[in-house]
Amino acid sequence: MSNASIDLTKTAVRTIDGTAAAPPRSRAATLLRAAETTYLAVITVAAAFVAYLGFVAPKRMDEAFTWADLPPLHARFVASLYLFGAVYVGACTVTRRRAQVGPVYGGIITFTGLLFTLTMLNLKAFDFDLAPVWVWTVSYIVYPILGVVLVVWIARSGQSGPQERVADRAVAPWARRSMQGIAATVGLTGLLLLVARDLMVDMWPWKVSTGLAQFYAAPVLAVAFCAWRYSTRTTWRSLRTITPALLVLGVATLASSLVHRALFDVSDVSDVVWFAGFGLLTLISAALCVGAFGRNPAEPEAQPLSRQPPM
Repeated sequence: MSNASIDLTKTAVRTIDGTAAAPPRSRAATLLRAAETTYLAVITVAAAFVAYLGFVAPKRMDEAFTWADLPPLHARFVASLYLFGAVYVGACTVTRRRAQVGPVYGGIITFTGLLFTLTMLNLKAFDFDLAPVWVWTVSYIVYPILGVVLVVWIARSGQSGPQERVADRAVAPWARRSMQGIAATVGLTGLLLLVARDLMVDMWPWKVSTGLAQFYAAPVLAVAFCAWRYSTRTTWRSLRTITPALLVLGVATLASSLVHRALFDVSDVSDVVWFAGFGLLTLISAALCVGAFGRNPAEPEAQPLSRQPPM
């Protein structure tokens, strides 16, 4: 076979949208992918376990979290935040698109790094004679460190860009504005929980301690970070990991609040804001899911690639 025929054969191996097919993955790329999958899978399982405890066995969660007072409503709200993490990180574990996965590491580092910092600032609240305390502390030391290592590794491998495909549907302007609105609203709430906890305790729709309010800031700010990063994406497909997680967060929080509706007062402004806010988050997230998982008309159905005959 001539060199010309070899070139033509190579040219024929292309993806459906006309771009050159990806070359075989190198050993370094395979190792990186395995490290990412393992890291994200471990965090998914851990978050799912905490969510399970909060929803199904809130009393057991309260006993395990010895450094915080977690009545059932508190436990289920914490579970809703961890369920967001389990759904989002779990989706990132199985996807292969960098545009869908990229922000997950910043979210994990924000969440776990803040929890570690707050733990160090409140050591007197922790009884290190108990195993759950050590599991908590070690986890929130290891997770952010490994997250930073992976971010550096990905950047050095040249895979840090979003790498969105031109053939994918462009995200609608309202969707980007919605993600920006979620990021701004949730981010402001998280920031106030972190630096103005006394104010937030007074405004919170149910009784909460200043320490627990400040710990809420970590997952809330992580949600805001992820929403902000995805608001910069240009294609609907890139939102497929974050939108179901936001929908789950809204639905789970509303459901948990309704289960404990006796603790709310409809005449209290903060209670009305709570239900209205999460109701709006649920509706917006559902609309975003419809857009993200809708059919992509710009991408034709897969067809077998023909080979060039030898010359």
